[in-house]
Amino acid sequence: MPNPDLIPEPFAQSGDKNPIPLERAIADPIYRASWKAGFPPDTRLPKDLGGEAPDGLDFNGVLNILSQAVVFLQKGNAYQFDPALAPYPIGALVRSNDNLTTYQSIVPNNSNNPNSNMTGWRVYNGSGFIVDNLTTNDSAKALSAKQGKALNDMMLGVGQAWQDVTSSRSSGSTYTNNTGKPITVVVSIRDANVFSGVLVTVAGVVIIDVDDVGAQGTTPYTFIVPTGSTYSVNVNSNTIRRWAELR
Repeated sequence: MPNPDLIPEPFAQSGDKNPIPLERAIADPIYRASWKAGFPPDTRLPKDLGGEAPDGLDFNGVLNILSQAVVFLQKGNAYQFDPALAPYPIGALVRSNDNLTTYQSIVPNNSNNPNSNMTGWRVYNGSGFIVDNLTTNDSAKALSAKQGKALNDMMLGVGQAWQDVTSSRSSGSTYTNNTGKPITVVVSIRDANVFSGVLVTVAGVVIIDVDDVGAQGTTPYTFIVPTGSTYSVNVNSNTIRRWAELR
C-alpha cells in the first residue's frame, strides 16, 4: 500500500509553543497541561462555572513533540538506547550509537546498554537474528559478516603461502603451529638404503608410521597440523631432502 500523507515537519516547529512538563507545578496556572494529567479538569468546565480555556501554546507544545516522533520515524529513523527509558521490555528494538546496527532485547526489564554490554540483547537483522559466534547450531539464525570472515580466514590456503623451512627443521625435533590456523606440511624423505622407517607425530598422536621408506628413492609425506598443535618427524637413518609448509 502507498505511504499515507507525510508530515512535512513537526507541528508548530517555527511557531510559539510551551514546553510540556511531566507534572504541573503548584505555581503553574490551573489550565496548564502536563504529560501525566493532560489538560486539567478546569479546562473542561464552562466559563460561568469557573472553567478556564486551555492554553493554545500547550496545544502547540504537545502536538510539536508528538509530531517530532512521527517525522523522525517516517524518515526511516530508529531510536537509540536511552537510559531514561530503561528498563526495556523483551522484544524491544533499539539502534546502536552509530545507527548501523539494530539490537533486540531478549529478556524483560533490560537496563543494559547494548553499545557496551550485550547481555540480554542480540543483533537483529529484520527477518531473524544474526549470530556473532561459531558455536551455535541454530539453523534459523544468520551468521555475521565478522564470523563469515573468521571462517574464511580459517580455511587452508587463505592468507597462507608455501615456505621452504628445510634449513630450520630437523629429524626428531618438536615444533608448534602457532600461526593461528591449520598448516599443511610436506616432508620429502630420501631412503638411506637400509631398513629404516619414518614416524610422524601430531599433538602427541602418531599419524604416520612407516617401517621402511624403500626403493632408494625420495618419498613425500603430507599431513595437516591443527592450530596450536605440536608436530615432529623422525626419519631415523633416512635423510630429509625437503621440508615445506603451507603457513
